[in-house]
Order: sequence, then C-alpha cells, then structure tokens
Amino acid sequence: MAIRHVTVGAALALTGVLALTGCGRGGDNDGTPVGFSAGFLDSPFNSGLVKAVEAQANADGSGLSMLPATDAQSDPGKQITDINTLLTQGVQGLVMFPSDSDAIVPAIEAANAKNAPVVTVDIAGNGGDIYMNIRADNVAMGRSVCEQLGAITGGKGRVLEIHGDLGTSSGFDRNQGFNECMASKFPGVEVVSRDAKWKTDQAVDVAQTTLSTQDFDGVFLASDSVMYNGVKNVMSDMGKLQPVGTPGHVPLVTIDGTKEALQGVRDGYVDAVVSQPVDLYGKYAVQYLKDALAGKQYQPGPTDHASTIVDYKGNLADMLPAPVVTTANVDETSLWGNQS
Repeated sequence: MAIRHVTVGAALALTGVLALTGCGRGGDNDGTPVGFSAGFLDSPFNSGLVKAVEAQANADGSGLSMLPATDAQSDPGKQITDINTLLTQGVQGLVMFPSDSDAIVPAIEAANAKNAPVVTVDIAGNGGDIYMNIRADNVAMGRSVCEQLGAITGGKGRVLEIHGDLGTSSGFDRNQGFNECMASKFPGVEVVSRDAKWKTDQAVDVAQTTLSTQDFDGVFLASDSVMYNGVKNVMSDMGKLQPVGTPGHVPLVTIDGTKEALQGVRDGYVDAVVSQPVDLYGKYAVQYLKDALAGKQYQPGPTDHASTIVDYKGNLADMLPAPVVTTANVDETSLWGNQS
C-alpha cells in the first residue's frame, strides 16, 4: 500500500509569491498562496464544490490564501495550461478537479517537479504523485443506485442508465458499481446504458431518443446536477413524469443531491438520490493540502471522520460516505442541496 510524504521546504521558501495579486480574501496575502484548477464549472454541483473549497481555504486562520478557481471548460489541454500558469505564479500547493483522469497526469507531474503538493477532489487523477484524492466511494454510489432501483422494480424489467464520461474516475466507477451490482443481485433487470459525457445537452438527447422509442421500468441519472432538469423536462413533455404511486410513474434515482433533485424527492418525481458530501469535499481537500504542506504522512486505513483511506492506482484516496436520500431524510440540513 502506498504511503505519501510530500516535502515542500523549497516551495515554502518562495516568499516572493506573496506579492501575487488576486490571492483570495480580497487581497489579504498573508497566507500561503495555493491554487484551485477546475476542469469544468457548468453545473450546480461544480459551483458548490468551488465555493466549499474556496470558503475553507480562505477562512480566517486557515493559513492559506487561494487564488480564484480557474475553469478549463471541459478542455483537458486548457486545464494543463491553467495549472502551468498557476505554478508560474508561484502557488505552493494545488487542489485539482480534473476534467479527465488520464489527461491531467502531465499537470500533476508538473506540480510534482515544483514540489507543489496536489490534492484532487471528486474526480481522481490516474497518475503522478497525488498527496490525497478526496472522493466519495463512487463504486459504492453506483451500487446504492442499483439497490434502490432493484428493489423498486422487484428485480425485473428494463432500466435506462445515463452515465457520465467513462474517461473520468467518477464516471467509470459509478458505471462499474451500478452494472456489477445489477448483474449479481438483479439478473432479471436488463440495463440499457447510454453515455452523456457529463453534458446536459447530451443527456437530453439520450432521454429524447430512448424514452420516446422504448419503455423502461426505471431510470438512473449518474449526475442530477448535469442531467436532472433537462431529463425531467423531456419526461414531462412525454407524459412520463408522474409522482410515485400514480399510474405512469417511471422510477428515477440519481447521484449528486442538488437542490432541484431533493425537491424532486419531495414532489414524488425522484424516488431516491445518492447525495455527494460537497461540504466535506471542501473541508478535507483544504485540510489535506495543509497537511501536505506540513509534511504529514498518511497510510491506508480508517479515518477519524467515518471514511476509509484506500490505495487508488498508486496514490491514496479518502473515500467519504455518500448517504441515500429518500422522503424519510430529504429535509436533513446536513445535505448540501439543502444548504444552497
């Protein structure tokens, strides 16, 4: 099992970077300058993630000063350029939300060469030296959706899975957890999988094409942040958006836990949501970045915050819990969708 120990003495000596303009907290440059590179910022989940990380990094007493997050607009090449620019500006550590788990590796390696520790959040990087990947267990999230839909359908029928980009760790893992669970626990359910690439327009196209020509006993949206509003409108136009317990209801289970998806649970249109711990992503992304700068070491095993650190493709990943939300707990204030 991998153990990560990042030494940043050389980077800490870069006092000149404190003259950087735009370092968070309205120009208060007394903290260690760090950066945040986002692969895309086109959904409520992503914007919530940025707010959570920036709020933690720029809080009084954090010891950090985070530059405004960069947005690569789903372009892996632009994200590499963004990160190289941040490194040129002298940031001493980086939080990364990759647009592509493989394509981000050269940028991680560039940060490694500068002795700038890297923490990835939500989507992991598949190489380079990453101090910690902060994630929910995406395989487990896919499995949770499977268990919900398997129970609702009675283990029979056809289910449409609209998944995210399988080139990202989150897209791949959710798809894997969902399909492996269906095959082993609910072999009587036929899964029809379609790729939406984490794009709203592609999710809408998939929904229009499939739901207009085929009957399904359930639908799984791999990201309600990206897909729910568009797919909901398609289903409504087709007369297939009916509340739970009424004729014509098509069971719908999603991952992310946006405000809109939680309202869908209340309204009866969404049967269940697997909610990502966005607030915890912010909290622990910043905590691990501070630990990296301090030279603290971690190894696989349980944490003190109800999660487990595992070895993930040669680096460490803190797998945070992601609760299943139904009508029984949809109003809990701890859910990030209820905080927005």
